[in-house]
Amino acid sequence: MTTLYFLHGWGYDASFWTPLRSHLSGFRHICEDAGYFGSETQPALPETPFWAVGHSAGACSLLALDSPHCLGLVSINGFARFTSAEDFPEGVPERILQRMIRQLDRQPETVLHQFRQMCGETDPILPATLNHEALKAGLATLAAMDHRPLLPRWAGRLHSLHSPDDPLSPARNGLGPDIPGITLPGGHLLPLAHPQDCATLLTRIIRSSPSA
Repeated sequence: MTTLYFLHGWGYDASFWTPLRSHLSGFRHICEDAGYFGSETQPALPETPFWAVGHSAGACSLLALDSPHCLGLVSINGFARFTSAEDFPEGVPERILQRMIRQLDRQPETVLHQFRQMCGETDPILPATLNHEALKAGLATLAAMDHRPLLPRWAGRLHSLHSPDDPLSPARNGLGPDIPGITLPGGHLLPLAHPQDCATLLTRIIRSSPSA
């Protein structure tokens, strides 16, 4: 049985994947948790063939994954860089992330609530405990990450599922024009908004892979 290794994005936890995982019973699941609402959980990478599945910043982080057993990476609402640069004008200005980092010290619930609303949640229900330091560290990492140079080393093992109406501009075009991509309208939270569609497309990508 093929294993799926999941990594969520900023402002969420491993439970983010629950709706999608309910439609992927034919796979073994491992979920990493960044610890934004408690303790960090970083399971060992499988020693057998597996696929990585990342959402948003989680997909960006997984681009740095180095394992001989990883058959490929499916990025959902993901990107290789988040902040804007001269050669990446579609990115988000870094000052916005720095402002969020400062505000997390004063109004962490407000920052997270506004972020989740922007992502598409109508009435976000936040966890009872917020790990302020982990949330700030996650934003700092997001501001600095540029994994575009890592794209070529994946050599055909990358796939992008992204939304043309994604409110986060870096994610709107997926991992770029050279990476096979599938568009699915539904905003930045496709695994929550369309879990069955995502599961169908994810399964199709894996089953049609030469390594399947």
